[in-house]
Amino acid sequence: MVNIKTVGMTDKLFVVPVFLVRLGGIPVNMHKVPKLNCIYNGILAVCYYGTYLSVIMDFVNKREDIQETMKNVRMIFGMAVVAWMHLYLRYIRRDIDYLIHLAESFNWEILPTRDPDSENVTMNEFMFRVGRLTKFAWALTIVFHGTQSALRMLTSHSMVFTTWYPFDASISPIYEIANLKQGLASLLIISLSTGFPGLYATFICVACSQLEKLRATILDMRQTRVTSEQDRGAETDQEETQGQVRTSEEVFHHMQKQLNYCIRHHQQIKRYMTALEDTMNFMFCGLFLILLAALCIIAFSAVTSWGDFTDVSQALVMYVILLCNVFVFCWLGSQLSEQAESVRDAAWGCDWVGTPVPFQRCLIFIIAAANKEFTLTAGKFVPVSNKTMMNMINQTMSFFMFLLHMKSKHEGKEEN
Repeated sequence: MVNIKTVGMTDKLFVVPVFLVRLGGIPVNMHKVPKLNCIYNGILAVCYYGTYLSVIMDFVNKREDIQETMKNVRMIFGMAVVAWMHLYLRYIRRDIDYLIHLAESFNWEILPTRDPDSENVTMNEFMFRVGRLTKFAWALTIVFHGTQSALRMLTSHSMVFTTWYPFDASISPIYEIANLKQGLASLLIISLSTGFPGLYATFICVACSQLEKLRATILDMRQTRVTSEQDRGAETDQEETQGQVRTSEEVFHHMQKQLNYCIRHHQQIKRYMTALEDTMNFMFCGLFLILLAALCIIAFSAVTSWGDFTDVSQALVMYVILLCNVFVFCWLGSQLSEQAESVRDAAWGCDWVGTPVPFQRCLIFIIAAANKEFTLTAGKFVPVSNKTMMNMINQTMSFFMFLLHMKSKHEGKEEN
């Protein structure tokens, strides 16, 4: 294992998600916020919430048309997800800074990119891919949204979002100003929609990579013992016996030092995971509630527009995008729980047979600490795990099939 400068490592890991979150108007990991940045954040927030209000007003004005109403409601709930991210990230930005500071306190080494047992990609390797994936998702979304918005402006003289204003917004220069405001709102939406999951994924990968390192160190204690015994030979039987005693004492002393380091490292990781849970649990509580409501609304809007290929396709795309966010949050939460449990298995699987009693007691301490299941939660009562994701998918799909069945039944009665 090769040591790497901690500050340089964390800067490399967090540079992309932190930049995108800042681009979305949240000044995270900044000791002093410049005045120009404050002005930019204020303008961005005014543009976003002004656009959000205009979308709500358009919903109020078109409430007689069920299809147009559901399109607006779909957009309102989608924007509500981003609004919750924006408001809560501003509230917890100091806690985000503290988590980044805790990540800087870890010692970093170049670890294997593949698990030697399963041949799967390790979380240490995945950690370095998060930034590239986040950057690609942001760029792809910007290009797609910008292209289709520009085409609609040129062909139908429409705006970025379907909105309502108490004045005629189709004349120049009001039309250009309104689209500029909605363009800045789009920048906030896309930056936070990609930046926050990227930041969360980086936090989880930091914890998982440190747990992988801890597990490897615990299992490596046997190799140290064998190597020490092999390197210490004796020329005669008597010297071999005396040398073996000295070697065993030295090896046990070295193993005890390694185990003490593992205990301290484990406690450091647990502090980091506890801080992560305290920071994110209320965030996920609101986020999961809004996401579940948004997924159900999208299912309802798809049923009301059933037969309109364009609108159903848009609903499907939005459903997949929101579900991808749920997948990122829940899959990484499950990975963290599995990595935390693996420390217990590694402690039990190390070469502890025949070691001194103090060493075994310390090992029991690690097993007891790792035996307490760690799970990220949403509001301290819903686990952020694959099981929760599957429940959300099942509920929304059941709701969709029920509505589709009722629609078919109603249409059948009208035909009769």
